[in-house]
Amino acid sequence: MLKWWLSLRPFSFTASVIPMFLGLAAAARITSIDRVGAVLALVTGLTLHIVANLFNSYFDWKLGHDKPGDPQVIPLLLDPKLGDKALLRYGVAFLILGTFLTAVLGILYNLTVLIISLFGLFNAYFYTAPPINYKKRGLALPSVFISMGILMPLNTYFVQTVDLTLDILLCPIPLAFLVTAILQSNELRDYGSDLRHGINSLTAVYGIKVGIKVYQLMITIPYLLVPILIASSLVSWWAAAVFATLPYALSLIGRADRHYFSGLDSSSAKLHAMFGLLYASSYFM
Repeated sequence: MLKWWLSLRPFSFTASVIPMFLGLAAAARITSIDRVGAVLALVTGLTLHIVANLFNSYFDWKLGHDKPGDPQVIPLLLDPKLGDKALLRYGVAFLILGTFLTAVLGILYNLTVLIISLFGLFNAYFYTAPPINYKKRGLALPSVFISMGILMPLNTYFVQTVDLTLDILLCPIPLAFLVTAILQSNELRDYGSDLRHGINSLTAVYGIKVGIKVYQLMITIPYLLVPILIASSLVSWWAAAVFATLPYALSLIGRADRHYFSGLDSSSAKLHAMFGLLYASSYFM
């Protein structure tokens, strides 16, 4: 069972759960929380994240981008009794579950929730699936920024209330940069492989130096945005607690400078989780 669990890439789950928690926290400021809706939205969002993870692993393997021995290859693919056929069935099962949950969410709540969830489902599958394959077309970073950084908290928020406010539009942006930094750290790690396989990632197109600078900007910008949001009264001054994570962020910037990309994705996910929990918790202070 462990290999099935690890093949979901559970270390990455905070990348979707934390933004959704932020959406709930924002909604809690203006309405009482519908707990059933909150759980359903969280489960749906996490399921769509799993769909993206599984099909990304499947298509990267089938298209020859990943090989045995690559650090990102999941355990199912390395088991001769299971392999890519088992992974495909696994992915399809979660795709069916995600489609069902998306429909339920839309029926129980509102059209906006349905549209956002369908967009998320579409992006999750076609992130690496032909014929769209956002990843190969160099659209991975904007896709993740929008889908996971902006739309996930928005969708969780809209399950609770349709009262659109400026803070729910602007306040997810710091976390959106950090979740995109997780992906950019993958692009840095996979730079050589992406070049060989014709994947037009930003780093493959513009070079490793530009890729590093983009990663470092994505880590830095949230710490510049939070004071602006505080000064604009869009978030509480308690949000300044995120600066407790600044030393860790600076260490990641240094690692990128030294081209130490191994494990940078999980470290970036850790920063996103720590920053996000402090940031979202400020809504309750």
